Amino acid sequence: MKRETQQILIIGLGRFGMSLAHALSNYDCEVMAIDNNSELVDDVSEYVTHAAKVDATDLNALKELGVTNFDIAIIGIGDNLEASIMIALTLKELNVPYIVAKSRDDIHAKLLTMIGVDKVVQPEKDIGTRLAKTLMHKNVIERMEVGKEYSIAEVETPREWIGSRLNQLNIRPKYNINVLCVEKKDKKILIPSADYAIEEGDNIMLIAPNKELEPNGFLGRLN
Repeated sequence: MKRETQQILIIGLGRFGMSLAHALSNYDCEVMAIDNNSELVDDVSEYVTHAAKVDATDLNALKELGVTNFDIAIIGIGDNLEASIMIALTLKELNVPYIVAKSRDDIHAKLLTMIGVDKVVQPEKDIGTRLAKTLMHKNVIERMEVGKEYSIAEVETPREWIGSRLNQLNIRPKYNINVLCVEKKDKKILIPSADYAIEEGDNIMLIAPNKELEPNGFLGRLN
C-alpha cells in the first residue's frame, strides 16, 4: 500500500537545497536533508523532519541512511560535477524511484540525463527563462510550465474581459484555456462557474497552451 505522505531526501544544503527545504516545509511531506557541513545541517534542522551530517558520495553511508525508502531524492550539489555524478550513480544503483538533480551547465545536465536522472534543473537558467516569458507579456504575473505544451499562469484581468461572463468570452472552446481560480482582494474563487462576471481588479489563474501565453498568442492580442 502506497504511503500518502511522500518522503523526500535533499542532498546538499547550498542555496538551492536550503531554499528547497524551506519551501517543502509548507507541504505535507517528510523531508530529510543531508550535507557534510554540520553548520548547514544545524541551520536546516528546524525546517525538515530529519537532518544529518552525511558524506553523500559514500555508498555505505547512503545505504545506512535507508535511501531506498525515499520516494524522491534531490541532488542539490551543482558546482562539484564529480560529486554530483557519483551521487547520481549511487542513487541509481540503490534503485531510488525518482531522482532530481541540479546541474551547473548544459554538459552537466546531459551527463545526468545519460545516467538516468529523472529530472534535471538549472535554477539560474530556469529562473531567467521564466522571467523573460513574464516580462514579454505585461498581463502575466507568474507562469509555471506543467509540460511541453501547457502552463499555469496568473494574469491580470485584461480590460476587455471586465464585465463579461466567462462563458461569454468563449476562451475554453476557442483557445483551450481553462480558468482555475479568480483571486479577488478579499477571497479566492476556485473553479468559478461559467456565468461568473469578471470584475476590475480580479487576477485570474488559468491553464493554457504555451502558444497562447506567448506575445503573439491570445493574451498578446488583447494588449
